[in-house]
Amino acid sequence: MVMHDFVKKAGSGALASALSLTLLGLSTAQASMDSSVTLIEMGDLHGTLVPHAAIMKNPDGSEYEAASAGGLARLKTVVNEIRADDPEAVLLSTGDMTHGSAETMFTVGDAMMVPMNAFGIDVYTPGNWDFGYGGAVFRNRFTNFGPKPTIPGNLRTMTSYIGCDDVPVIDGLTDAASGYTCEEVTATAPFPTPEGMGVIKANFPAVAANLYNAAPLPPALHGKPVLPAFKMLERNGTTIAVIGITASIVPQQADTFNIGLRFTQGVEELPGLIEQVKNLGAELIVVQSELGLSQNIKIAQNFKDIDVMYSAHTHEVTLGALLVRKNKVVRTTPGASLSHRERRLLRKGAAIVVETNRDMYVGRLDLDMDDGRVTNFSWEAIPVDESVAEDPAMAELVAAMEEDFIAGEDGDVIRHTFRPGGFMPPALKGLQLVDDLDTVVGYTDTLLLRHHVLEDTLNNFIADAILAVSDGVADVRNVPGWENGVDISMANGFRFGNAVLPGGEITLRDLYTWFPIAPAVNIADFSGQSIQNSLNTILGAVFDRNVFMQRGGWYLGLANIEQKIDLKNRPFSSSGSRVVETMIGGQPLDLGKRYVFASCYGHGNPLDDVCRTGGGANHKFFQLADPDDYTSAITLADPVNSEGVIVGPVVKQVAPDNFLHPVHALRRYLDSLPNNTVTEAQFGAGQGRVVTVDSKNPGNLPQPESEQIGQPDNTPDPTFVQPPFGAGPEFFSGVIHD
Repeated sequence: MVMHDFVKKAGSGALASALSLTLLGLSTAQASMDSSVTLIEMGDLHGTLVPHAAIMKNPDGSEYEAASAGGLARLKTVVNEIRADDPEAVLLSTGDMTHGSAETMFTVGDAMMVPMNAFGIDVYTPGNWDFGYGGAVFRNRFTNFGPKPTIPGNLRTMTSYIGCDDVPVIDGLTDAASGYTCEEVTATAPFPTPEGMGVIKANFPAVAANLYNAAPLPPALHGKPVLPAFKMLERNGTTIAVIGITASIVPQQADTFNIGLRFTQGVEELPGLIEQVKNLGAELIVVQSELGLSQNIKIAQNFKDIDVMYSAHTHEVTLGALLVRKNKVVRTTPGASLSHRERRLLRKGAAIVVETNRDMYVGRLDLDMDDGRVTNFSWEAIPVDESVAEDPAMAELVAAMEEDFIAGEDGDVIRHTFRPGGFMPPALKGLQLVDDLDTVVGYTDTLLLRHHVLEDTLNNFIADAILAVSDGVADVRNVPGWENGVDISMANGFRFGNAVLPGGEITLRDLYTWFPIAPAVNIADFSGQSIQNSLNTILGAVFDRNVFMQRGGWYLGLANIEQKIDLKNRPFSSSGSRVVETMIGGQPLDLGKRYVFASCYGHGNPLDDVCRTGGGANHKFFQLADPDDYTSAITLADPVNSEGVIVGPVVKQVAPDNFLHPVHALRRYLDSLPNNTVTEAQFGAGQGRVVTVDSKNPGNLPQPESEQIGQPDNTPDPTFVQPPFGAGPEFFSGVIHD
């Protein structure tokens, strides 16, 4: 439009505005295209409903103790405040929502879904543990199309604990005016789930581009998507595409997690999806991914059209957002404006990569948009600590979900039963919860938190507990070849779990956050070669230089094992293993010897497995005489079924009815400790169960403390727990230099 026509149609006021824009170097068309978008990000909530102790980070990366942090009521306060500032803010959530606590485990996630449905989530992408209750629960909870299988009989016990009738009507939160909806999903004919035994459905959209139907579903469904790949949104005049990538590691977990599902890495789907959303008018492309920080950085480097990569799974917190482009990864300074160099990277198409850690942080990303491009941004990982007040309405809703897990006025607690794969009625089969979750079961003089990627005090304690309890079972020594008892134990390298601060009380609730799954404590014997190979494989999954070969999680906790490992110079074909030396009971590991190994078995795993180690023989389980009494006698039991455990959708019971759970073992072990106290002297990570060494130097001397996880320069942010580009010879790439 020429100027005189503009004046004629709009008048002198418009002329003044146009002239002022011209003086600023902006055309009216450019000014009309300027906009801003606010993204709210909360991920990997792991079923945590109530506040807990935590180790938090200051903006400079230093740490402080928070006696009470997180919890859904505090999260709601932060979300409400951001929405008050920008009513059009987009609320994103990614990863592991329905798993991670006793409340979620014993209700297969329903206790978490009730309050999460009150947050108004705009887009969700599931994590690997959201599949932990099996495909039927997942499909009924998160899908809007495709098959809705009947809930298996064993799971109906848990799905019946909470229903929509249990949701209190709270003004402004769950009342009709708030728009809150609750639906219990029952499968369609021919095999409907009985009323009252369905799962509570998510009332928010879930997206995942890399999740497909597979056998034993009918062939016509094979290869069809389970969820939409993306969601289109409109905010403040900007068209936004949110593409989801769920966890790709589910097939490496128990087979019961992924019956009827097929997973890909997501990278093959992205080019076509990016083109598709651009054709739909997307100006801002957000990928929210549960692949983990290392893989998400690599994806952001290779897809120039990604504007924001919201990362989950690795439980890191990006205090400063990462700017990622080709071979550059730059950490921005928390709380500071972007530098000239960072603005230049952004103009050249750098992606913004951010991650938050469980319920302890809420991410706020404010983006300045100009003509469909991000020109500037500010990022804050907002700590959810004692300084954040609880939202009263959400606190009331959470209390309603907690009511059945704490003692009433009469002191009684409602029984909860967890029946894993293949377990069926009658009652009292499976794991029993009959105690108040706030029951104090022990104390600690040291920090208990999975806080380190290698040796960790909490994992030392857990591994020692399982070793001590299993070795104390007289039946073990009656098995031929097991006359000397249990040789070793290990603890899974989970990242999740609440912290217990030094001087604090350990509660039953804490124990279940450390083991919020229902494995059975089991035992088998293994060759030294199998043990060594397994440990090296797990190290590879944590530190592989090819980030797409990383599985996630951290290294195992070890009991009666000491190791020297080299993460800096290995592996090469000349050295093979990252493991330099393994000692069991103070003696060098003998590759040909059989060792008795006790730990835990995930229901649905192969029957030669003990804690991610395959190749075992004489597989047996530990069982309690009284499932309600963790102190009752323990005996050994053979597998209930050992063949055809999973055939199509049919899952057979493997562990005995009264299987010993790791929480039982932890409680028994705490009872045996002086004053029921975990001490730094006995379990501290500094005792050197896992030591990194430089194997090129004579004597395999330990590396300096600053290099204990391999490459000190192999990270864009020194506050990360795990080097995101792996560890090992720099020749294998992965180190990204400026």
